[in-house]
Amino acid sequence: MKTLRELREQAVAEVEAKAITQALKLSKGNKSIASKLLNVTYKTLLTKIKQYNIT
Repeated sequence: MKTLRELREQAVAEVEAKAITQALKLSKGNKSIASKLLNVTYKTLLTKIKQYNIT
């Protein structure tokens, strides 16, 4: 059985990955625009894309 912390981390990762994917679709793959849509820095977006293996 997973701990509450593990469940929370998994849920956050799933939501972040989905939000990033949607922002990249809306911006037609433009990461600069996607980062602005998500209100995160460009560097943070790149880190999350790598972390979640988003292509």
